[in-house]
Parts: sequence; structure tokens; C-alpha cells
Amino acid sequence: MRILLVDDEPALRELWADVLREHGYVVDLAGTLSEAQDCLGARAYDLAIADWRLPDGDGRVVADWAAALGGKALVTSGYLPHMPGGVALGHETAMKPLRLSDLVAAVNGLIGKVLVD
Repeated sequence: MRILLVDDEPALRELWADVLREHGYVVDLAGTLSEAQDCLGARAYDLAIADWRLPDGDGRVVADWAAALGGKALVTSGYLPHMPGGVALGHETAMKPLRLSDLVAAVNGLIGKVLVD
């Protein structure tokens, strides 16, 4: 299962990617809306995880693109209570800081757990 992880904080992006990879997921990384668009144009993703506030736009756009392509989306933010409408336009949301176990549980719930032999 392939995940696109979009966050402008490199240390957090790498930490989350490492944890998800340890659980068997294939993870591609992007730090901006533009990079995410390039990734989504190049391949299919089962899930896009996008920070709400990106340097060049709104992470909900990434979620919309992923959903339009048949994937699922999780929008993360430390500001979710202040997000317009309080939700990410029908996408799943998670409040930062997010425990690593909660991240894995959210991903497992959205796209399923990777079965490792």
C-alpha cells in the first residue's frame, strides 16, 4: 500500500515516514502542494496524508486530488479547531501533535493493515 505524506516540517515528515515504513507501507514524501501535485500525477496512492497549512497552499487540496483519483485522505493540523468549517471538507482529520501509535492506527483504519509474511 502506497502513501503520499505531505508536510513542510522535514523532521516530522521523515519520522512519520520511517514509522509507516516499519509497518510495511511504501511512503513517498512531499513538502509542498506543488510537489504533492507532481507525485499524484505520477502514480496512484491508497492514502494521502497532508498537513493543512503548506507553504504554497492548503493541504485539503491534496486530499481532494487524492480522493478524485480514488485514494483516501487524512488532513493533519495543530489548528483543526480553527479550520474553516471545523472539518477538512469531508476528509478524515487528525490533530497534531499526533502520537505515532495513533498515526499508525489512523492509517490502518483508513486503508488497512499491511500483512507482512
